[in-house]
Amino acid sequence: MLNKKTKLGLPLYRRGNEGEASPLHHLTTPYSNGCRKPRALLYICISMISVKTYQPFFLLLFLMCSITAVSAQVKFSVIPSKTVVRQHEIFQLQFVVEGATEVDEFKPPAFRNFEQLSGLDQSTGWTWVNGSLSEYVSYTVTLRAKLKGKLPIASAVVRAKGKLLTSAPFVIVVIDAATTDQASTSQEEEKPDYYLMPGENVKDKVAKNLFIRATIDKHTCYVGQPILATFKLFTRLDSESKVLKRPSLNGFSVIDLEQPEAGIFSKEMVNGKLFNCYLIRKVQLFPLQSGLLIIEPVEIENIVRMIKVKTRNSKETSSWLDAMMEKMKDSEISSDDIIQEKLTLKSDELKVNVLELPEKDKPETFNGAVGKFTMEAGLLKNEIAANDNATLRIIIKGSGNIPMITVPTVNWPAGVDSFEAKLNEEIDKTTSPISGTKTFDIPFSVSKRGLIQIPAVRFSYFDEKTKSYETITTDTLQLNVTAAVKQKVIVNTNDPVTAKEETGMDLWLAGAGGFVLLAGGIFFFVTRKKKEVKEFAAVIEKEVEVKPRMTVAEFLQPAVYVQDGLHHKQFYTLLMEGVRQFFNDRLSLQLNSNGNSHIIEALKQKHCTDLAEQFQQIISGCEMVVFSGVVMNDSKDQLLQQAVELMTEADRRI
Repeated sequence: MLNKKTKLGLPLYRRGNEGEASPLHHLTTPYSNGCRKPRALLYICISMISVKTYQPFFLLLFLMCSITAVSAQVKFSVIPSKTVVRQHEIFQLQFVVEGATEVDEFKPPAFRNFEQLSGLDQSTGWTWVNGSLSEYVSYTVTLRAKLKGKLPIASAVVRAKGKLLTSAPFVIVVIDAATTDQASTSQEEEKPDYYLMPGENVKDKVAKNLFIRATIDKHTCYVGQPILATFKLFTRLDSESKVLKRPSLNGFSVIDLEQPEAGIFSKEMVNGKLFNCYLIRKVQLFPLQSGLLIIEPVEIENIVRMIKVKTRNSKETSSWLDAMMEKMKDSEISSDDIIQEKLTLKSDELKVNVLELPEKDKPETFNGAVGKFTMEAGLLKNEIAANDNATLRIIIKGSGNIPMITVPTVNWPAGVDSFEAKLNEEIDKTTSPISGTKTFDIPFSVSKRGLIQIPAVRFSYFDEKTKSYETITTDTLQLNVTAAVKQKVIVNTNDPVTAKEETGMDLWLAGAGGFVLLAGGIFFFVTRKKKEVKEFAAVIEKEVEVKPRMTVAEFLQPAVYVQDGLHHKQFYTLLMEGVRQFFNDRLSLQLNSNGNSHIIEALKQKHCTDLAEQFQQIISGCEMVVFSGVVMNDSKDQLLQQAVELMTEADRRI
């Protein structure tokens, strides 16, 4: 029925008490193993809700969505509906190109060991995730396994946005048709998980389709050895999520790894079902002490909404979809059909057994570095004059706990004065363990001329793979120190008395002349300074007259401009920025990116506690939407009106 499948995030509407349309909620459709029917059903549901009344609204909204595009990183992946099938069982493959709406060229792999039952079904669409649009193009093919065994499927090739991408090859396991293993049973037609079917329990359905997973790449390690910790939210439901508590990481040094591009999420198979996977946090941990360390759970508040499907009629139908369409054909989704469940999810508590580094064969130069490293050292100048400064540069490269590496010890020879090292650090946070370079520039000076030898620098680290200590040694460096530059003084040695008198006279004359010049300079400086101060004051007064302070409307103008746009979270972000900038301006505060406490404290000092509370409420309301998984529109006008009233009252009282 539909040639193009589109993943939508459109608002459903219900009739209000006074006949006005009010937003009910946003419905985000998850993938259903490449099946078109869930998306088709979503079109049907939307079209059945007061079609005649709201047809112009939905048409306008659809056109706005159609012409909006947000650039994203192009990503190519393949998603099998099943990875273990029985012989002659039918399954689907879906090749997904994220971050593009058009594909220049697509070449599927050769399905030599499979019977291809359909052509390539192309679909396009977009998703709205975390305040950003993500476009995609997908190709779906239906196959049937002809042979038993582990059958490989080669990479597909796609060209999009000038980039040539390949999907990862994988293996389909085909078992005997008579096998009754649960993992290989024939796949029933899958129901969309945002519907609550008759006989289903809300809590059970949520537990199966919404959960958090916290994982670490090792449960036993040494002090300083890197650990990768990942926290993910898996969902197949229409839900809003808000992080209530981030995981406690006491006892670790923490490096947050780079996050994926906003709006790009992964799709992962869990127990044969395809989930949308959102990354909550991904960190590199370095244990600072031995013993049993606990990584406490992350807590997320979720509001889940489902559409309740009423009991089927007695008429037999060929599938669940036909039954649902028969039941909903002449009906309208009302507020009574919407079930909302609020719950808090917690990840599992993680335990790490941290071992002390072995004392056996520990070098004296070891200072806590764990990983794999190289080192080089050199002088920025090979020749200097006595009492001048030189620089010893030490560069350490590698992977491991590189942020914890300190400057190696240098055994300076006599006559050398060294100073504090200057550090330059470049770290790649896209790999695990993290890698990078640390550069130490150590200034020093030499008081005597001659050839100075700087002994070899030694650096030791613990190799976590070989579980042994390694020591790196640089070459000995040589510095040529020449004689210091001296000022020449001419003295008449033939007549010491005359020379002494002439020298005294010269000093007196020089002092008198210097005093006259100094007095004249001070007079000139004071006169000129008074003139400059007057001119500067005049300029300031002129600028104040020309540039009056911004009004409330000007601070809120960026938020009002995007209020009706598709980028819902942009409105809340700009509203927060406008309110903060207003109070920073009115209270003459320095811009502070660490929070809102400085504004609240300043308002309380001016005995405006009520304004501080209103400010906190507006900021909290905006933050709740910005950091939620799905955005609701019904709070925009209310928050904007509250902001206008607060800022107007503040202008009157401050």
